[in-house]
Amino acid sequence: MKRLLILGFILTSFSSPFAQSDQSELPVENEFVNFNKIQKVLKKDGLEKVAKKKKIKAQEKKDSIEDKKKAFYNTPGGRHFWEIMTQYWLVKNVNLLKWDFHKPEFGVTEYFENFLKEVGYFGLKFKVLYVNSANITHFGFPLSRKDYLFVVSVPFIRAMDLSKLQISLLMFEDLLRLENEQFISKFDDATLLKLMNSNFYKKEFPKEAFEKVLAKYSDIAFNSGFSFKDQFTVTKKMDVILKNNPKYWKNYYSLLEKIDSLTKGNLLYKHYSKIYPSPELQLKWIDPTTN
Repeated sequence: MKRLLILGFILTSFSSPFAQSDQSELPVENEFVNFNKIQKVLKKDGLEKVAKKKKIKAQEKKDSIEDKKKAFYNTPGGRHFWEIMTQYWLVKNVNLLKWDFHKPEFGVTEYFENFLKEVGYFGLKFKVLYVNSANITHFGFPLSRKDYLFVVSVPFIRAMDLSKLQISLLMFEDLLRLENEQFISKFDDATLLKLMNSNFYKKEFPKEAFEKVLAKYSDIAFNSGFSFKDQFTVTKKMDVILKNNPKYWKNYYSLLEKIDSLTKGNLLYKHYSKIYPSPELQLKWIDPTTN
């Protein structure tokens, strides 16, 4: 009996270590799908950082593409707005203006540059566009800051046989109107704000506002023109500036006389006073015998 007890005790004593050893050999619960442990390994190896950087770069690239796409739908700001609108209006009205023809060389550009220096106007840029039409006689359009376009009708200047100086005086008058913002001030601010420095990405293009601005261009150039107040301001300023040079002043007075005579005697130019009221009044405003 004692031998059986001792044998049982010995077996029991030795069975426990073996049992523990067998259990330790069993796999740890979900050892190979333990996500916490996998994350620790990824962090340790830096793979998570690499993945994060790739994700950020991918998003930055996507945002850059989106920004470029969005920028394509920007409307021009003040600096370029008037240049684009003026050019578009000229193209749209090519049949009325007839600027697409073989243009004579009058030598006015260089002459006008020197004229501006003589009267104290520096740092200006300008272009001259001759048109073969009586629908517009002469007109100044804004392009950008201190940059202007002067439209001059060849039939108009030939009808009066104007000299380079007198053509320059016509353009200088238009320049003063632009400097005084007499053209720009006639546009509705609310309409301009819809077009200038705006963006229509994933929005409807403001076609109504665009057409409204173009229509206003035509209205000013062909119909309503400038007010008596506008014309008085420009004429008086011309008078003050040109009085310092008797030759220029006399030519300006002679120019107004020619225009007055032409607009009264030639039906092609009967509308002139609607745009620039009026040569007869201008002569009175600067008549040296009454001023």
